Amino acid sequence: MNYLLRPSLILAFCVALVLASVAAPARADVPTVRLLMDWFIQADQAGFWQEQIDDLGKPYGVKIAVLQGGPKIQTIPQVASGQAEFGIGNADDIILARVHGVPVRAVFAFMNYVPYDLVYHPDLKIRTLSDLKDKTFAVNIGFGYWEWLKQHYHMENAHEIPVSGDLTLFKLNPDLVQQGYTIFLPARFDELHVPNAQFRVADLGYRPYATLFTTDEMIKDHPDLVRKMVAAAKQGWENFLADPSKFKAMALSMNGQISASVNDRAVAELEGTLVPHDHAKIGCMTDARWNELTKQLQAVDMVPANFDPKQAYTLSMEPGCK
Repeated sequence: MNYLLRPSLILAFCVALVLASVAAPARADVPTVRLLMDWFIQADQAGFWQEQIDDLGKPYGVKIAVLQGGPKIQTIPQVASGQAEFGIGNADDIILARVHGVPVRAVFAFMNYVPYDLVYHPDLKIRTLSDLKDKTFAVNIGFGYWEWLKQHYHMENAHEIPVSGDLTLFKLNPDLVQQGYTIFLPARFDELHVPNAQFRVADLGYRPYATLFTTDEMIKDHPDLVRKMVAAAKQGWENFLADPSKFKAMALSMNGQISASVNDRAVAELEGTLVPHDHAKIGCMTDARWNELTKQLQAVDMVPANFDPKQAYTLSMEPGCK
């Protein structure tokens, strides 16, 4: 079996390497540590922005600079090539990167699972995902969650198109099913008065952590710095959950696509299901969950049978999780 990396990720990794070669190399011992987001500022990143708002690196002798993402940002290749010391990424993408030799490793889980959903037009006849098999799916083609859903729910022949940010397509096409995040897409459709229903991918059985990651080199050569970043991230999420107002003001000023009401709904869902109720457990991961995810990716031939998931993460950077 030839385990192919998504072409976009290969291209991004190559571009990142070129950019890194012409820029000053990142150093882990300088006061500023760069943390790269995977999209424009929004609530699922809130704890990391809170680190910057509250200057939570200061007690550890570092300045944390949070870098906003966007459509041209792919955090794994850019962190791997030295354009930032840390990034956020989904656990399944970390595994796939390791399969192809990209030396990144998750150190902290900031959401219990990535809140993928599939949003469809309400229909009383639709009870299970398989009932949508004749629809058109606007999705990230080739992503782990989608490949696993197609196999597990016998939808290999489903018609699929690349997802875009254009919500009008869904509004005009009653046969379109659109990928999104549970904490954003239904709320945005509600604001547009577009009836919608959703299947939560986590409820369907696919639950990759949303993680903070860095490189093997950083973990090996600067473990104290990694622990400091993990501690600051944990405090950032605790501070945000205690008072979301500072983040809200920042997010609304920087991201015009997210309204105050959409932000508030996202925060409520983060507090309700995505972040541990026991804040002492924020960031914690388990071997069992990583093993489960690896087996799911192996079932769709995205990961070889002999792959050791422990290559993709470490549990050593956050005390008190066991």
